[in-house]
Parts: sequence; C-alpha cells; structure tokens
Amino acid sequence: MQKLACGIDEVGRGALAGPLIVASVIFKDYRDIPYNIRDSKQTSMKQRKKLFRQILNSAYIGTGCVDAKIIDKVGISNATKMAIQQSILTNICRKDLILIDGNVKLDSKHASRCIIQGDCNYVSIAAASIVAKFIRDNIMIVKSFNHPLYKWNKNKGYGTKDHLLAIKLYGITDFHRKSYNIKVK
Repeated sequence: MQKLACGIDEVGRGALAGPLIVASVIFKDYRDIPYNIRDSKQTSMKQRKKLFRQILNSAYIGTGCVDAKIIDKVGISNATKMAIQQSILTNICRKDLILIDGNVKLDSKHASRCIIQGDCNYVSIAAASIVAKFIRDNIMIVKSFNHPLYKWNKNKGYGTKDHLLAIKLYGITDFHRKSYNIKVK
C-alpha cells in the first residue's frame, strides 16, 4: 500500500488584517500531480487559480481558518496550531505522515515532520500553500468590497505602505488584528 504524505502550509500569519488559512493536501496518485506546482509566493494569481483547480481534481484537501478575533485571543502560534488541526480533521483521507512547512510543533496522533522551506522542497506542501493562498486571497478580495479604503484586494491585509496609511487615516476595522499593535508613522 502506498504511503500517503499530507502536506500542510499556512497563509496570513504576518498579515495585519484577515484570517489565517491553513490547507492540507494529500495527492490521490503521485503519478497525476499537476505540472508546475511550486511555492505559492512564486506563482501569479492567474497561475494559482489554474493550479488550485488542478489540485482540487487530483488531491484530497482539508482547510482550517482562524479569524482575527480568535488570533487576538489565543495568539498567532496557537491560532496556527488550531488551523492546522482543522485542516487535518477536514481532510478525509488517511494520513501516514504529516509534513508541516516551518517549525510548528503539533500534538497529533499522526507521525509528523516540520520542514523549514518545505513549500520549496515537497510538492504536497507547495500544493497546500497554493490552496491556502488562493482561498485567503479571495476572502480578502471579497472583504475589500466592504472596506475599499484599505485596498485589501491588492495588499491582502499585509502591512504595505497604502494599508498602513489607510489605518492611520481611518483607523482599524473588526477585520484587523488588534493584538498586532499596528504602528503607523
């Protein structure tokens, strides 16, 4: 029987606004992995959209989402662990090994490995980064319709010059992470 590796990656850990999203990906058959999967930071939005669809057709997917209010209550490290657990639970496939991008230590019944720069070296982690980024980017684009002054459709909630200026001029929203102690010059 083929061993099944579950790649896990998060997106949004360092953002000033929006949720933390974690995806877990287990390929159904390693012979059918979509071509050109790599770390989501190395792909365009158009490429991610295409790869997202291909990954959905060739893998089992799980996701976890923790919003800004919960991140403020429990801290980003605990929020990351919560989202990872959600993604594992929502992924219905058997998991022989959990491969986590970064250094998040997880209490799990599954064997796991933390891999620094795993999204550059393991296709299942790279696929998870694409899934998580595609989902989070689209959440931020939708949220931008209600809060256009913050330009989340462009900055996705990260601390860009435009986003920081908007915070200075208009304050923070319920979607911002208040525990991040946002400093605006």
